[in-house]
Amino acid sequence: MFRISAPSLMMFYVPIYGAILYKYRDGGFPALLKSIVWLIIPVFITFRMPNLIVAIIMMISMLIQLTVAILKGWFKISVKKTIVSLWAVFMFLPIMLLFVMYTFHLLAEYQEARIRSFFSASGEGFYLTSILRTFSKDILFVGNSGNDVIGSLPEFNSDYIFSYILNSYGSIAGIVVVAVLAVLVMFIFGASIKQKNELGMVMGFGCGMIILLNILLNLLGALGIIPPASSFLPFLSIGRSNILLCYALVGIIMSIYRYKDVYPKKIRASQVSFQKTINI
Repeated sequence: MFRISAPSLMMFYVPIYGAILYKYRDGGFPALLKSIVWLIIPVFITFRMPNLIVAIIMMISMLIQLTVAILKGWFKISVKKTIVSLWAVFMFLPIMLLFVMYTFHLLAEYQEARIRSFFSASGEGFYLTSILRTFSKDILFVGNSGNDVIGSLPEFNSDYIFSYILNSYGSIAGIVVVAVLAVLVMFIFGASIKQKNELGMVMGFGCGMIILLNILLNLLGALGIIPPASSFLPFLSIGRSNILLCYALVGIIMSIYRYKDVYPKKIRASQVSFQKTINI
């Protein structure tokens, strides 16, 4: 029986959030508050699963969507002040909340262990980071480095697939992988920016941010630059949930790109027919 993981399922909410923002288009400050509530609820649920990394990815992705919507004039509010205040609050409050939850032991045990490892440079989390740093120093331009990636790293074909590629095939293979992923990201954001369909544009930004943030976390973690994080490399990391999520997000982008002229700028969400909604 096929099952999709709860964190991957939660990330499907991000493109849906674009449609929620579109519903509140042309609203004032109350509409903005409702949009923020719809952002906070799924992030909090994901955080309590617990999956801190996915919660952060979702929060940043939806903040980008909300920022784009504000810049496009979807809300009748002061643009610059609102954007500055929004990012200040959402960057400061999570840090304070995390500090309080760590102090009073409200986090999961493994989350507290990762935080301690990060600041003390010790523990299992730092052990993996030190191994990844060592592996990244021994990489050849072409060919196998001789490092025992499979025996040293858990889930080498998922969270650490990029380290496996570098050590098995050389840095040239890593450069090719990064280049292909960079082209994918540029296509997603390029297709989104050029949209005349503003709903599709905001949804596209959300899909693009999920893919971009997972790529950055996975690459930086595999190189030992940051502590290991729960992330995936699109279309390369093993896992049915990750693969399904990637195909779904790219499918949404392709649909948006194909039907980019479906909605004129002035149309309201209430006027959109059921058939055109399906097309989007």
